[in-house]
Amino acid sequence: MEELFNTMYYYTNNFYDVNLDNYLYATVPGYLHIGLVLLISSFIISALFYYLVAPVRKQTLLWFLFSLANAVINFGYALYYTLTPLINNEIEPDLQWTSLDCIFFGVTNVIWSFVAFVLISFIIKWKSICKYVPFQKF
Repeated sequence: MEELFNTMYYYTNNFYDVNLDNYLYATVPGYLHIGLVLLISSFIISALFYYLVAPVRKQTLLWFLFSLANAVINFGYALYYTLTPLINNEIEPDLQWTSLDCIFFGVTNVIWSFVAFVLISFIIKWKSICKYVPFQKF
């Protein structure tokens, strides 16, 4: 599972500093922790949308609001996870990254959370009563 997340974040690691990438890859299993939170939160929010709200026709705006909530949760967690060691001075001065790198990592996590939310929506959509949200039945 860790290799999946390492590979996934490898494609977007140019948005943030190499030191942050090395920290998340080698020092701690950061990509694993952040990736698991990404998948779990995407699954829970998507399941809440399809089974609790249960829209029956063309409520795409509501689907985008749930997607936005998922993105905000994942952005906040990625920001917290990468800023905490920086604020607590747990990183050596020559290996530190900036807070802007943490924000850009949060943005990449938002991108991956939206991808995960769409894929999980496709999976859950087939077993729920709302076959038309967010995409037409095909």
